[in-house]
Amino acid sequence: MPDTPAPTPQYYIANGVRRSVAAREAGLQMIPAILKETGKRDRLVYVSPGQLHSPKASISASDPRYQSVRQGMATPAGRVGMPPIEIEPLGAPGQSASVPLSDVKLDP
Repeated sequence: MPDTPAPTPQYYIANGVRRSVAAREAGLQMIPAILKETGKRDRLVYVSPGQLHSPKASISASDPRYQSVRQGMATPAGRVGMPPIEIEPLGAPGQSASVPLSDVKLDP
């Protein structure tokens, strides 16, 4: 019987939905994130947009906070200056309902 690959871990965005959407829109393959797990030290990891789940189903494309992040994601130098998002393993206690990052809509 062949080994089945382990499922790709999924994460809840605790902080940084706008940065995550801007990274998705910029076509980034990996996003820096601080992984917060109960009983463990926080650590820097890199995750793909497909691993992320957002507590927000939509964000406003005209929100100045999103516009600022979007402009920063437009250049490699701007991306370097972006703080990492904060994530938790999907399903950890206290999380609200979420949607896959790919389903987060940009409202006008």
